[in-house]
Amino acid sequence: MEQRRQQTYEERFLRAYERLEKPLFRLILLGFALILIGQLALSTPQGRQFLSATDRMEGQRSAGVMPAAATEKSKAALTIRAVEPEGSLSKVWVEVNGVPAGTFQNQEATVSVKQGDVVTVDTSELPGVYRFEVDHDNPEISYPVPGMLVEAMEGQLAEVGPIHFMK
Repeated sequence: MEQRRQQTYEERFLRAYERLEKPLFRLILLGFALILIGQLALSTPQGRQFLSATDRMEGQRSAGVMPAAATEKSKAALTIRAVEPEGSLSKVWVEVNGVPAGTFQNQEATVSVKQGDVVTVDTSELPGVYRFEVDHDNPEISYPVPGMLVEAMEGQLAEVGPIHFMK
């Protein structure tokens, strides 16, 4: 019988590595291929719908607690005052959702607003720069805040912004 010499630690390690090299290389290539296929699938709307639970849930109501929103019946009065007025402001209009809702009487205008209304001040009839202060005494209105200043330049609208009520 022929006697074999005992292998060293390095030789045993190299032999084990050589046996595992091909399967590990194939496993790594398979992983990269799966990542590439997944990314390609996510680049199309159908693939996102199929693979992504977040996209499937988009637009659906969750079972969690929804924040309280103002009711559609919430209404308030918003006053807009001219800061340092120069002359008559009779040609300046306050618009709610693009519809004229009031004019300036004694350097101020008061309009009735509800949740989501967009309030603007139209100074397109007058040359120059005009500044206006927004005021209200309703604690349910979170935006605009009392004392907020808006500015309108020649031919532009000063947007007060969408009205937001809180509950």
